[in-house]
Amino acid sequence: MYGADPWDRPTAYAPPRRQRGPYLLAALAVLAAGGGAMVLAGPEGDRLAEAPVVEPGAGSFAFIQEQLGDPVTYNPCEPIRYVVNDALAPAGGAGLVVEALATVSAATGLVFEDSGRTDEPADPDRQPRDVLRYGLDASPVLVAWTGPEQVPDLAGEVVGVAGSVSEGVGGSAMRYVSGTVYLDAADLTVILQRPDGAAQVRAIVTHELGHLVGLDHVDDPGELMYAENVGRTELGPGDRQGLAVLGSGSCG
Repeated sequence: MYGADPWDRPTAYAPPRRQRGPYLLAALAVLAAGGGAMVLAGPEGDRLAEAPVVEPGAGSFAFIQEQLGDPVTYNPCEPIRYVVNDALAPAGGAGLVVEALATVSAATGLVFEDSGRTDEPADPDRQPRDVLRYGLDASPVLVAWTGPEQVPDLAGEVVGVAGSVSEGVGGSAMRYVSGTVYLDAADLTVILQRPDGAAQVRAIVTHELGHLVGLDHVDDPGELMYAENVGRTELGPGDRQGLAVLGSGSCG
């Protein structure tokens, strides 16, 4: 739990936000989650990195978007490109983002590719393609240090909101192609001042990256994907199972 100051309460994460229209925004949702079927890593094919194999066990996990009983995933044969708007980032924030990306990459086998800094502002209604800024390909994931003035979901005690956009890739199949991770710069700067602040902020960013690759909230405080930050700083057993599934999607 947090120390005796105005943040002496669990730190919350944003409630569900889903974008309608031709693209489905896989945003945060608060669902009670249980174990469920475990899809272990298959043949490597042209994967960029080996998918981890995690044995089914205790713990809870849930997916934001599913198709025919399987979760929607990113393509493991392509890097997940990302850009960072760090204009409001606190000192040390950039390094914590890199560390959180490494944690999620190791837990999924998905490869994140740093495409540099950007001045693109946070936008709750960001679309997955911006021809003028990024060309014809899907836009890179936008990681932005921002605030509730730009992203209303960050109001109050909410310190992060994230999700990905899926597109059809043939037939009824869907694939995540881009997304956003929005971090409340002011609130996370306050948390960083605590003795365990760096670990707490790293955990918050890791939680949001879990949403980015497709994990939903669970009703289990033993998991990092619990809807409130109650002091946990490491992935739980269910988190690791769910992330392994999300990294085991097919290529193409």
